Amino acid sequence: MDDHQQRVARRSRARQFARWGIWSAYPARTRPGRMSSAPFTLAVLVTVLLWWGVTASGGIDALYLPSPLDVLDRMVSQVRLGHAWQYLRPTLTAAVLGAGIAALVGVPLGVMIAHSRLLAAIAEPVVAISQTIPLVAIAPLLVLWIGYGTLPIAILCAIIAFFPMVTTTVVGFRGLDMRLVDNALLDGANAWQRLTQVEFPIAAPAVLAGVRGGVVLAMTGAVVGELVMGGSGIGTLLTLYREAADTAGVFAVVAWTSGAALLLYGLVLLVERAAVARIQGENL
Repeated sequence: MDDHQQRVARRSRARQFARWGIWSAYPARTRPGRMSSAPFTLAVLVTVLLWWGVTASGGIDALYLPSPLDVLDRMVSQVRLGHAWQYLRPTLTAAVLGAGIAALVGVPLGVMIAHSRLLAAIAEPVVAISQTIPLVAIAPLLVLWIGYGTLPIAILCAIIAFFPMVTTTVVGFRGLDMRLVDNALLDGANAWQRLTQVEFPIAAPAVLAGVRGGVVLAMTGAVVGELVMGGSGIGTLLTLYREAADTAGVFAVVAWTSGAALLLYGLVLLVERAAVARIQGENL
């Protein structure tokens, strides 16, 4: 087989892999389509079946790994008794509030860092260092300074969600095509017009992707905050099950937390797509 035939064969294989969704040479073409939930659903079903098979064989004690049927039964019981929403509501409130605080602070800060070399030299190391401090070390300080309740937990959520929002905003603005900015300068656009009409519409996908990631991390921060600072949310329920050595209950709480985080992720993704389409003047 000569070089030309080899190139044709490689190109054909690449197209086939791209058609199957396995690997594409063009990342811009890998956005999930309408059937994107099918692979995820199949992967979850396979995982649950394997989990059930392991527990049904009796090879692992239920204390260490409960059956998925036991976990599902516990979740149904929690819904019937009203415990699921009772404990999820405070956690979701703190997570959403914390993500909102992080977005209000992190996105403008990211924009300023991207435009100021001096501020970048000062703020970027501080932002990075803020992520090296354990949350369990920050939580007692927040209780000491603010007290107990939703606000300190929300601030803890904001701290953990802050980093991806700042970094993706900086990356989005630093990746702008400078020729577009130069053209706006030549057209006489002032700083605010360049920011709102040229820079932000182009950087919006990166900025909103950081917000999406921060919202999911905020859910983790809310659970950790409740574990350390107390409260009436899902972290408190997790503590009760853990102290009672109720493994099925712990798995049920993990499932509720993951489901809530996935729901927040999906909602923010829908908002992100609508916002990007509107900002960039595209149709959904």
